[in-house]
Amino acid sequence: MKKFTLLFTTLLLLASCSKGYKVTVTFPDDSANGETAFLTNYDTGDTLLSAIVENNACTFEGKIDKGFFARLLVGGSRYGFIVEPGDVKLDIAEGNAVSPLNDKMAAWSKEMQQIADDTTRTDAENEARYAEELLKLYQGNKDNAIGPWAFCNYLMYKDFTEADIDKMLKEAPEDYALLKRVEKAKNAARQLTVTAEGKKFTDFEVTADDGSTQKLSDHVGKGKVTLVDFWASWCGPCRAEIPKLQALKAKYGDKFDVLGVAVWDNPDDTRKAMEHMNITWPVIIGTQQLNEPTDLYGIKGIPHIIIFGPDGTILSRGLTGDELAARLDEILK
Repeated sequence: MKKFTLLFTTLLLLASCSKGYKVTVTFPDDSANGETAFLTNYDTGDTLLSAIVENNACTFEGKIDKGFFARLLVGGSRYGFIVEPGDVKLDIAEGNAVSPLNDKMAAWSKEMQQIADDTTRTDAENEARYAEELLKLYQGNKDNAIGPWAFCNYLMYKDFTEADIDKMLKEAPEDYALLKRVEKAKNAARQLTVTAEGKKFTDFEVTADDGSTQKLSDHVGKGKVTLVDFWASWCGPCRAEIPKLQALKAKYGDKFDVLGVAVWDNPDDTRKAMEHMNITWPVIIGTQQLNEPTDLYGIKGIPHIIIFGPDGTILSRGLTGDELAARLDEILK
């Protein structure tokens, strides 16, 4: 009898570890009706659930041991938020999710927007400050869904070595070491070493829709300075950078070439963006979402711009805006 009671109690405790959640998504109009919405895991990219949008809404229900960062994918758009036990309401029109942890993230994001809007500091200074705030966010939320997100994004904002990351993992919860984005950060650290400024370019090959191959070496190392922009159509900062590149090209003309590499994107969306933004330089586009180019160069966020010298040596990487313009001016003088 005691054994049965112990077994029953154990099963009851195990069952109580998983708690129910319900995500209710509302859309501003009927344009998404009939679309399939996908609830995905932010870290792995795995699809967890799908639902058809009906009457401007859809819902997802399930059980989880603890909260996690998720992405909702629908109609080519993506929305990031936290899934946690209880009710979570995601309002697409407002662009925010409501729940205890989502409310906490919203307040933090508002503070970070103030940093981004601070024009008294350079972009590099604002990014350094943002990285510091990510570290604080992680340290204060190690044991909830915010912690892993903040930790992984902190790794993106600084060029850590693999040894640096391993050291930080010793002070983090054990399951952080299993995060795919942590492994990606460690791989990026390794690749940054072999694609640092002063190193020769690392080539890659992409198959186009017509079956032809496109190589980085078709454009780089051909006796001319070449600026390579790794970008995606859905990336707001990427799109904001393109007019600045067009202005640089208009200023310097044939003194340098520009090449785009469309990464992490749907090829059709890339082509639409190219037409809409009047991108006239060549862009390497695959038959599906490209990851290899960014993996090879240890790129953790986009836009990422690399300037290659006439012989293919990396002269600059990671600069945008005024800092990129200043560095290009130095190179072309």
